[in-house]
Amino acid sequence: MTKTSPPIPFGSERTDLDKSPLEIPGLLSRPIWRELRTFLAVAKSPSFAQAAELLGTSAPTVSRDVKRLQDQIGSQLVISRFSGVTLTETGRKLAMQIADLDFQLFVYSNELKEEADAVTGRVVVSATSGLAVAIVAPAVSRLSDNYPRLNLDIREQVSLVSFEKNQADLMISLSPTSRADIECMQAGTLHLIPVASSDYLRKYGIPLRNTGSRHAFLQCKYYDSDREIWNGWRELINGGQHAHYCENSLAYFALVKNGAGIGLLGSYVLADPELVPLDLNVHVALPIYLISYANRRQSKAVGAVYDWLIDVFGTNSSFGAGLTFPSGRSEQEESLREMLKTISSPSASQPD
Repeated sequence: MTKTSPPIPFGSERTDLDKSPLEIPGLLSRPIWRELRTFLAVAKSPSFAQAAELLGTSAPTVSRDVKRLQDQIGSQLVISRFSGVTLTETGRKLAMQIADLDFQLFVYSNELKEEADAVTGRVVVSATSGLAVAIVAPAVSRLSDNYPRLNLDIREQVSLVSFEKNQADLMISLSPTSRADIECMQAGTLHLIPVASSDYLRKYGIPLRNTGSRHAFLQCKYYDSDREIWNGWRELINGGQHAHYCENSLAYFALVKNGAGIGLLGSYVLADPELVPLDLNVHVALPIYLISYANRRQSKAVGAVYDWLIDVFGTNSSFGAGLTFPSGRSEQEESLREMLKTISSPSASQPD
């Protein structure tokens, strides 16, 4: 005979002891929701006037809302000076929490909108400037053809390593994330190689490993690290003429494009016929990851953009596991040295 266990006094079957928050009478928060939104606009703006422009109201109204919020909380949040406004430490902490809440409300409102239409709404994608301009933006028309009511919001990355700080639905990242609530899928590989413009090579000649001291190298903030993966590039920088330093990836590309020196760029830029890959025994392969909250992938709009991005990188040979050259250059890999010699005169290869 099976002996039955006595019921647990406070088990899950006691639904009368497990109330929903909606069953609790009254509101816990103070009547400051409008003021909180105003304060977030102030935190994201250098002045009350610009915050008012963001909200579509007047600067005096913004000032009154902030004062009312400070009176309710009992703490100073903003310091107003002639030069603009700055946040106190308490204000900064509150602004970060409100920004997170603002993003969650954005996510929830998008999910509600999507119930009316299978694939509609706005999807935020965070990407570096280089990948956004060269890879993501040119492929948006293909996404629009398939989903005309889907709006893509491409944003510059606030952080290259933190998914949360970018406040996006999807993030194209070079750093993997390992968390139970986040999905991280490799979408391809970014191949960084030394590149110079044709004009630079005509003027200064072909750089070789043993003649690097004669050439100008361009350093980017992203590569300025003591990690082992950058050793080869760092040796070239240290052995050559360190010409310029750049933090902005698009400006860095422009420096290389306009002949300011030799840079380390993704192989996808070789679609530009004026840019030439250099055989300097440096090749940095970085996995590209597509990161999202696991529950957001259930949204049809986010899922559609996710699949589109996987296809964008998966069908581009520049982001394959092995290094190849776009625009037919794969056929010229074995004759790379000959190709370089044809665009550089003998006299130019021996600068004074």
